[in-house]
Amino acid sequence: MKLLLLVQAVTGLPEIIKIGGLFDVTDNLRGEEQQETAFRYAVQRVNQNKNILQRSQLSAQIEKIPPKDSFHASKRVCHLLKYGVAALFGPESGTTSGHVQSICDALEIPHIEIRWDFLIKKTDYSINLHPSPSHISKAFLDIIEAFEWKSFTILYEDSLGLMRLQELLKSPTKTDIKIRVLQLNFVEGNSKVLHEVKQSGEIHLVVDCKVESLSQLMKEAQSAGLMTAYHNYLITSLDLHLVNLEEFKYTGTNITAFRLVDPNNSKVQNVVNQFDSHGVHSQEFNTYRKSMVLNYTSIRTETALIYDAVMLFAMALDNLDRSQMVTIHPLSCDGQDTWLHGNSLLNYMKMVEMDGLTGKIEFDQFGMRTGFTLDVIELKKSGLQKVGSWSYGAGVVFSRNFTELYSEIVENLQNKTLVVTTIRSAPYSMVSQSTDQLTGNAAFEGYAIDLIAEIAKILKFNYTFKWVDDGAYGFKNKETGEWNGLMGE
Repeated sequence: MKLLLLVQAVTGLPEIIKIGGLFDVTDNLRGEEQQETAFRYAVQRVNQNKNILQRSQLSAQIEKIPPKDSFHASKRVCHLLKYGVAALFGPESGTTSGHVQSICDALEIPHIEIRWDFLIKKTDYSINLHPSPSHISKAFLDIIEAFEWKSFTILYEDSLGLMRLQELLKSPTKTDIKIRVLQLNFVEGNSKVLHEVKQSGEIHLVVDCKVESLSQLMKEAQSAGLMTAYHNYLITSLDLHLVNLEEFKYTGTNITAFRLVDPNNSKVQNVVNQFDSHGVHSQEFNTYRKSMVLNYTSIRTETALIYDAVMLFAMALDNLDRSQMVTIHPLSCDGQDTWLHGNSLLNYMKMVEMDGLTGKIEFDQFGMRTGFTLDVIELKKSGLQKVGSWSYGAGVVFSRNFTELYSEIVENLQNKTLVVTTIRSAPYSMVSQSTDQLTGNAAFEGYAIDLIAEIAKILKFNYTFKWVDDGAYGFKNKETGEWNGLMGE
């Protein structure tokens, strides 16, 4: 009995387990403050859970890092390691994250990321909760194929946007989809680019830019006449819910996006509501929280991911602790020592399957997230609504039935004025025979003219007839791929 008690006394994790949180310092700190709040709150939730790490408490060690200052990042990471941390979370900046990763690889410390990373193969000591880039890119391709777009224009802000859309850019080699690519410029404005889109006649647009820039772009597009019922937008940001879309809800424009976090999910609502009602009870934490207004409709994807990351880490460490004696000790960036349990902890994290704020969480052998589901959302008059879902195996599955789809079409048409182009072809469309000089719709008659009039009465829309400009039915130019005549208009 004495021997058993001695083993229990020396087995297990230390009473205090330090974990490092690395957060970017930018001019606009709102997103970073949300992440830090979620990180601290997740630590508290783990500490309050009597079923995880029962003999230990997590301690959040926070470091603020300028996004492109790799030297400063390295110094702060080494500072954390000197005090003995079991894992490092972040930062979001790709420039500094690469240097953090190098240090973690050398010292065998788990590096847990929540950022979009175009590197397909991860190192042995890294795991990323952000969905796999190749899977996200495939989701974009799948939904465009579901929409049956034959052409579209990509509007992108920077080169990372093109990397995010790699599967779309490859699609012309697999299909006959016609793609045009134009770069946005939020410094000088996008009027020139949007005018070019307007002149091209393209109505299908894929937009990749920072979520903070989306409102500006949509207002510019509206001024350019590109926010009509004929236009279709696919927004690549997973945070469209953060954009004020109030003035665009009644334009009839089809605006679609994916989301990873469902704000209507009860787990999301409970966790975010408790940020305030049962927040971290410390003066330091409350100082960070004072400038924030956080609710479940304004939670960023990265905020939910950092919360899930802490929960995943705690579950994996608890499982590891049950299988072997785990010790944590200080490490020096200049020394030769490494953490004995780092590789085992990463392997346990890859084996954990859990349901978090961002849905189902599981990983492949490279530490890249797989098996997740994205909601397909569209802008309605009532706001953003879920209309379907996407997964790697099933592709896009819409939840709307025919009745719902028909009702949406009818609602969008009501009180709108449509321009109906036709060609002289008796008895369908003819010039009205009259001794008076007729103008407007009165100058048209025929079976097709009467049919449009009756449909308009039923669906309650207005219409204006016009003759096709070149008097042709239309044919396709083999060189340009464009149509003339009725087909072109």
